[in-house]
Amino acid sequence: MSEAEGRLKHDLLHAYHILDADGQASGIAGHLTARLPGADCFWSHQWGVGFDEVRADGLIEADFDLRTTRGQGRVNPTLHIHTRIYRARPDVTCIIHTHGKAGVALGCAGMTLEPITQTGAVFHDDIALFDEFHGIVLDTNEGDAIAAALGPKRGLLLKNHGALVVGASVAEACIGMTVLEWAADVQLRAAAAGPLQKLDPAAAAQSKKFLLDAANLGLRWDFLKRKIARSRPFLGETS
Repeated sequence: MSEAEGRLKHDLLHAYHILDADGQASGIAGHLTARLPGADCFWSHQWGVGFDEVRADGLIEADFDLRTTRGQGRVNPTLHIHTRIYRARPDVTCIIHTHGKAGVALGCAGMTLEPITQTGAVFHDDIALFDEFHGIVLDTNEGDAIAAALGPKRGLLLKNHGALVVGASVAEACIGMTVLEWAADVQLRAAAAGPLQKLDPAAAAQSKKFLLDAANLGLRWDFLKRKIARSRPFLGETS
C-alpha cells in the first residue's frame, strides 16, 4: 500500500466516525467512498455495516462495476450514485451521501440551501436540487441523472431522499457534509420564524473563499480527528 493510499484510508476511517457522531450514520444506508485522484476504483465499507462499526481492516476496494477488488465482503449495491459521479468528475476524490434529518427535510420541501449564514456560505452558488425520485438507485441510469444534476457543484439535495457532498479530499467532503446538515437545520428554523435574510453575494463569496482555504480546512480537519479520537481511542491506533 502506497503512502498516499494509507493517508486516504486513514482519513476515510475517521470520516465515518465523525459523521456517525454528527448523527448522519443513516443506519446501514449511508454512503462514504474515496479514491486516489483519477482512479477507476474506490474504497468504501462493507454493505450491512454501520458507520460506527467501520474499522480499518473492514475497508473494501471496489471497481466501478461494484466488484470487490481488495478486502472481504461487498459494497452497498446503490453505489452507482458514486461511480457515475466519479466518471463525470475527475476532480472528485471523496463522495458522501447521508440521510440527515435536516437535509432530508429541506429536500422534501423542494428547497435548496440558501446563503443565510456565514458557515453555510461554503455552499454559496455550489449546491443544487435533484427534483426527482424514482425509488432506490440500483442502476447506472439513475446514477447518471444524479451526476448530471450535481454538475460542477459540491453539494446536492435529493428530493424525498437525502443529501450528497463531493470534495477534492476526504476532509473537504466530510466537513462539507457536517456544514450542510447544520446549515439546513438553521434554515428550517429560520424559515419557521420569518422570511429568510440572505447574505450579500459578495460577503457570501468572501466567506466561502476563507472557509475553503486549504490551511483552514486542514486545521478544522485535524480538530475533528482529534475530537473523535478522544471518544473512540481505537482511531488513534491508525494514526
